[in-house]
Amino acid sequence: MITGRLAAPDAAAPFSDAVIAGGRTAFLAGQGPIRNGTPVGGSIAEQTGATLQNIAAILERLGVDASAVVSCTCYLADLTSVSEFNAAYLEFFGEHRPARTTVQAALIGGIGVEITAVVTLPPGEGG
Repeated sequence: MITGRLAAPDAAAPFSDAVIAGGRTAFLAGQGPIRNGTPVGGSIAEQTGATLQNIAAILERLGVDASAVVSCTCYLADLTSVSEFNAAYLEFFGEHRPARTTVQAALIGGIGVEITAVVTLPPGEGG
């Protein structure tokens, strides 16, 4: 059951950037390296950093930090860049290790990375 939504201010498509279900779990929509509706270019490390900054902004609005992320699904336009992706991913998460799936995918807008996440919320926060 959906109990709350967070609107995406820069969304170019009709979706919420996070949906809270059951009051304790937030499902984050795929985030990419987008700033003010424009893709951030550069290396996969730079694109990953920008993507994770977008996720951090959503986490902040949810009142949690990266340690609340329990799972990520990571989409890369080219899996040969996975080591560069991993370096930026590790910089963001530090010692925290969410469950993760990484796949190669054709991404919209020519971006090189997109990440979805599942987040646990403290009691009484979601809703």
